[in-house]
Amino acid sequence: MRILLDTNILLDVLLNRPGLADESDAAIARCEELGAELFVAWHGLATAYYLLRRGRTEAEALAEVDRILAWAHVATAGDAEARDARAMGLPDFEDALQVASASACGADWIMTRNEDDFRNSLVPVINPADFLTRFPLPAVEGA
Repeated sequence: MRILLDTNILLDVLLNRPGLADESDAAIARCEELGAELFVAWHGLATAYYLLRRGRTEAEALAEVDRILAWAHVATAGDAEARDARAMGLPDFEDALQVASASACGADWIMTRNEDDFRNSLVPVINPADFLTRFPLPAVEGA
């Protein structure tokens, strides 16, 4: 399974957003436990760096980027994907770029808290709570 993390999920964890970080972190951990491949959009990584840099040193912000790159792949998108995103008709162009990135990396899901903004997404969307419910850990034999 391949999952693209919308930037809001990434920022929940990185910025320890109250009321959001725990669930997003648990969903990311579940992905890892299930062996899912995690992706972040190229521009999402840039956004995360920019926001981290506002409250930390350059070295601290880059260390966080390195941590992300240790467990997530970067979904690349270029000219064609940007043009496709522009033609999608989603209300928010940044969300369309997320969809284009998800398509480019072959994602099965986009994990986001903003499901309504992805109504016409070509890639199915799921929020962290629903992901945790829909994809439980397999039962351990003898437990």
